[in-house]
Amino acid sequence: MAKLSHTSKTAIAITFLVMNLSTQLSRFKSTFLCLFLKITPFFPSNIIENYGLANQKQQKLIFRACLNN
Repeated sequence: MAKLSHTSKTAIAITFLVMNLSTQLSRFKSTFLCLFLKITPFFPSNIIENYGLANQKQQKLIFRACLNN
């Protein structure tokens, strides 16, 4: 801890500065990630293929259920 009043005030000011900078950095990172994820799709072809496979399996299950009744 600082012993002089001037150094105590400086230490307090630096503490607030660091807290504000960390808050601004977290806001910047979250904004950047939101914009990056909104613009960049991750593996869109895999998502479409997997959706198609799931759709076919669902139709087969429905068809088999109708045959059993």
